[in-house]
Amino acid sequence: MHGIFWDCDGTIMDTERLYAYAWQTHLKDFGLSIPEEEIKQFVGVDDKIVHSFYSEQVELENFHQTMSNLGYIIENSLDERLIFQDAKRLLQQLSDLEYKQACVSASPYNLLHKKLQRFQIDTYFNFVIGGDLVKRNKPYPDIYNEAIEKLGTSLNLVIEDSPTGISSGKASGSYVLAIDRGIFSKEQLNEADEVVEILDLEIINNILKRL
Repeated sequence: MHGIFWDCDGTIMDTERLYAYAWQTHLKDFGLSIPEEEIKQFVGVDDKIVHSFYSEQVELENFHQTMSNLGYIIENSLDERLIFQDAKRLLQQLSDLEYKQACVSASPYNLLHKKLQRFQIDTYFNFVIGGDLVKRNKPYPDIYNEAIEKLGTSLNLVIEDSPTGISSGKASGSYVLAIDRGIFSKEQLNEADEVVEILDLEIINNILKRL
């Protein structure tokens, strides 16, 4: 049985830049002015690692309070234009065809769920999991392994946009399709089995036939 596993930020939604903005805005309150290029190195990385990194530079509040503050900034910045229309269309098409789908994100579950609901795409997923629900977040395979187990599928396709996510998907034994959203170079995405610049049903069907 086929399973399709979606990353969220940068894959379904153009929220990776929004995450950078949220971190920049929050860190300014602690006297840190961080360029976007520096924040980009943490795209797709466990927020605990980011929090630990900046906690060594300034005295941040605890991790959960930081996530709450970031979540507030992000929630108040969400806009309909942030969802990638190719992803939204493909989600609906795959749902209509009754494929099992999961959303597998390094983001905390509560924030992830709010974003999916905000854009009215939460119903397309049979299972949703955030990085705070596993012991080891991406790039480790734990989060994909958990989602695969929940869906009970054996032929699995992961759709990702970042090197960290690609590594996580590959380590789970899945076929990984990378979507190039212009954040990372082709070289950074080359661990994926295939890289595309747009998501459509024909591409997915061709991959699923080969699995």
